[in-house]
Amino acid sequence: MKMSGCARSSALALTAVFVFLGCIEGSWQTEEHSLVCYQCNSEYDPRCGDPFDPYSLGTVNCSLIEPLDHLQGMKPKICRKNIQKVYGKIRVVRGCGYLEDDYLDAKKCLYRSGTHNVFATYCSCKGNLCNGSDRPAVPIALIGLISLVAVL
Repeated sequence: MKMSGCARSSALALTAVFVFLGCIEGSWQTEEHSLVCYQCNSEYDPRCGDPFDPYSLGTVNCSLIEPLDHLQGMKPKICRKNIQKVYGKIRVVRGCGYLEDDYLDAKKCLYRSGTHNVFATYCSCKGNLCNGSDRPAVPIALIGLISLVAVL
């Protein structure tokens, strides 16, 4: 099937838009913009656990939450997802975070174990609603590239 010049130009323009969006994905957030995270606790709402149900849970604008006393003057920078296993019972807590950790940023999640059968996983991420369930790792730029190859 041969495409007309106009159709080919439209397809290339659309692909360029997808590639551009892929390049800026997640990078638009600055201190002037608010950070939105999921905030819940599976102890009180089972939909917060894994598997996660993001469509029926609310979100929170982290900039509108009053920080704790020891965090006064700090702005929320990350979303967090903490998984705690205490005596075999699993609890998932999602919310806003203020303190970044270079080690945690490089690894995305930090795993810890303690005495008395206590295990914890601490995950953090930058970007709106990033503390939900894991998403497929297909960036928008890759989708644009596949579209370009399909047009050619």
